Amino acid sequence: MAAASIAVCTAASGQSADTLRILAIGNSFSQDSVEQYLWELFDAAGIHVIIGNMYIGGCTLERHFTNTVGDKKEYAYRKVVNGVKTNTPDVSLSQGLADEQWDYVSFQQASGNSGEYETFEPYLQALAAYVRRRVPASAVFMWHQTWAYAADSSHKAFPRYGSDQLRMYRAIVKASKMAAGARNFPIIIPTGTAIQNARTSSLGDTMNRDGYHLEKTYGRYTAACTWFEAISGKSVVGNPYHPESISADVAAICQLAAHKACRRPSRVSRINR
Repeated sequence: MAAASIAVCTAASGQSADTLRILAIGNSFSQDSVEQYLWELFDAAGIHVIIGNMYIGGCTLERHFTNTVGDKKEYAYRKVVNGVKTNTPDVSLSQGLADEQWDYVSFQQASGNSGEYETFEPYLQALAAYVRRRVPASAVFMWHQTWAYAADSSHKAFPRYGSDQLRMYRAIVKASKMAAGARNFPIIIPTGTAIQNARTSSLGDTMNRDGYHLEKTYGRYTAACTWFEAISGKSVVGNPYHPESISADVAAICQLAAHKACRRPSRVSRINR
């Protein structure tokens, strides 16, 4: 889906009025995507951002919603400001939502359930309504399309997809489109497609470090490139930032995989590099 234009909001956290504020409500898959490299990509493009991640490992939509009942302080609130990441434990979702005037808020399902739309509702509807009451009316809601596991993954949920990477990927794409459509989310962040694109390149099926979480350099960088382009609407191809741990050639593959995913979020595009 097309990215929305960058919103301008009131300054907070000592930032200027044109600071873009992005909050992920997620788990370790949002950790892989937004806590490393994303701030640097925006900074290299001259865009000021604050990035937040409401983190619980393996958290499902159901648990995110049940945490709103009783305002449970079960999150680690990770926040990146001026390139510096902080981690505050024992935070409730309402506290995280109140911390900034968020411009963008992302939702996602736990990875094992991410291709099973029947696990999304009624929790996504209720969670989105809860968040909507606590953020600016202009805040844009996004669905984070997560990625399929490595072909040899031993994750306990993989057999639900026949232990077939492409089958899992297609299920995630379908469920993501259903979720965004049902809740009228204007943006899908196609990280799953970007990772699948990168797997067609010379990198092959090496995008994961343990069969499901992303490899910590080019894997996470590919995800960050996807978030950057999906939110900013600017092509990530040619962005001057990449971590020193990867070569310029590998960075180019990551950027191209993300760019092609943002252009075609529901199908795999080959990377001939």
